[in-house]
Amino acid sequence: MNRLGKTLWLQFLLLFGISEALPATGAGKVIIAQSAVVADVLPLWIAKEQKFFDKYGLQAEVVLVKSTPMVVSALLSGDVQMGNIGGVGVVGAAGGGADLKVVASFYNKPILRVIARPEIEKTEDLKGKRLGVQSIGGAGWLQAMLALEQLGLDPSRDDIRVLQTGASPVRVQALEAKSIDFTVFSDMSFVLMLKQRGFRLLAEIPPVPVAGLGIAVDRGYIQRHGDVLENALKALAEGIAFALSTERKGPTIELMMKHLKVRSDAAEESYKELPRTLERKPYVSIEGMQNIQRLMKLHNTRVAKIDVRELVDNSILQKLDQSGFLDRLHATYGLK
Repeated sequence: MNRLGKTLWLQFLLLFGISEALPATGAGKVIIAQSAVVADVLPLWIAKEQKFFDKYGLQAEVVLVKSTPMVVSALLSGDVQMGNIGGVGVVGAAGGGADLKVVASFYNKPILRVIARPEIEKTEDLKGKRLGVQSIGGAGWLQAMLALEQLGLDPSRDDIRVLQTGASPVRVQALEAKSIDFTVFSDMSFVLMLKQRGFRLLAEIPPVPVAGLGIAVDRGYIQRHGDVLENALKALAEGIAFALSTERKGPTIELMMKHLKVRSDAAEESYKELPRTLERKPYVSIEGMQNIQRLMKLHNTRVAKIDVRELVDNSILQKLDQSGFLDRLHATYGLK
């Protein structure tokens, strides 16, 4: 089966919840699942397309699946080895008894933007309206809940209907089709695209600590394949350094245009924010995990008793940091 066939087969299995296993991966082979098409996936895209995984001795397959819960299911079944998801998926899975760990978090300080249909003029007008998120309980849902909280709004009290509408490009279409009234993006490229089409940016929320997109794995995988995980984190750390290097601005913007399907000006706006939002050393934020738990337990009481510190494993990242690997990488790419 060729690469495309394997990718489509994995997505078929995940989409329909089929537990049939993929062929076993050998040493140095890894399947990484992403659940969103947003600028936050940039380190993974770069690591793959710049062949950084190959550089560190890995044969990495990157597949796109439908949602964070599906990535979690794939991790637990062993169909994929690493998930490009945030703390939301791991906290939610822990509430159901799963034993996943977040080993890196690329974005711990997202800037959240509320964008609405043109006729909605102020945040108070969001009461009684329809909010679109990618998936209920996913990272985008949590960001939306954080944004509403900062604006003093409550979905239950203020009759805000939360609708699962799909990934960022689908939510753009949903706004245009009037099937939702507003949504929340951390990715400026989509915000700029919508503003150019007449939609209204109602609010920009200052960074709130939250463990955003990074890498999650099954605890047992760390014990069995710590060397593979270490090399994957090396490749992703180089992806971060590449993205933050001003000398690589051109190919980074081109990559964003390709994956996000946005114009150069929109990709440029997302690029400008990288120094503020992308973690040079992607340690998982404990405060960010606690914020996730605080909001999730309002809707899922099973997560209330979890010690979120037990869901974080920064050990491999600490090893790379203490060895000087990360600092040498930053020097190579001219980061100051």
